[in-house]
This record gives sequence, structure tokens and C-alpha cells, in this order.
Amino acid sequence: MENDLKLNDIINKYNLKLLLIFGSYNTGRFTKQSDIDLAYLSGRILEFNEEMELMRDIIIYFGRDGIDLVNLRKADPLLSYQIACNSKVLYEEDNSYMLFKMKASAMYADTKHLRELRRNFLKEKLKSYN
Repeated sequence: MENDLKLNDIINKYNLKLLLIFGSYNTGRFTKQSDIDLAYLSGRILEFNEEMELMRDIIIYFGRDGIDLVNLRKADPLLSYQIACNSKVLYEEDNSYMLFKMKASAMYADTKHLRELRRNFLKEKLKSYN
């Protein structure tokens, strides 16, 4: 059976406002064993079963099951920031990418002290083992 699923079909079905590609596929270090890293923002909250259907549709579209899919509404600040700094837009609606990058940068900056606390805690733990 031929795959007639189009990217626009996926975008419309799940009300996607932003679809990004990042990771090795984006940097040119992609190999046959590499997965495809994608991140998305939907205009509505997707139920768990809808997220699974989105993953299925993305797998069908790309013709491979090595897909990592990140819901940017649920991603932690560090991952969001890394995606914002190292991604390419596959689809964008209404300046969604710029808004996402601004929000990701702000969240990353706001949580800097937490990362420093964790780093210091881990350093102290490692010292106690030596």
C-alpha cells in the first residue's frame, strides 16, 4: 500500500502550530542507525491516545520507526532550550518559532539557579565518595 499521508495532513489533524527537527538529522551527522528527533507544539492539548496516533502518523510519514517525538508543552527547560538553539523549522504558524525560542530562553534563564544547586549537590556527593 502506498503512503499517501502528507505532512499537511498531520499538521491539520493535530492542530500543530510548530514542528521542528533537531539532533543528528539537523546537524548533518545522520546515519542509517540514527533516529529522527522532532519537537512539536499543538494548538490544543493532545490526549495520550492522540499523542500515540501522532507518533504513528509521523512514523508512517518518514517511513521509519526510529523517531523521537518531543511535546514542547511538556519538555523540561534544558531540553527546550537545546531544541530552541539547535533546530530547524519544518512547519510554523504565526511566529510560533520565535515565541517558542523566547519562552525557552526565559525558562532556561529562570531555572539556572536550580541547575547550579544540583551541580553543587552532585559535586559534594562525589567528594564524599572519594
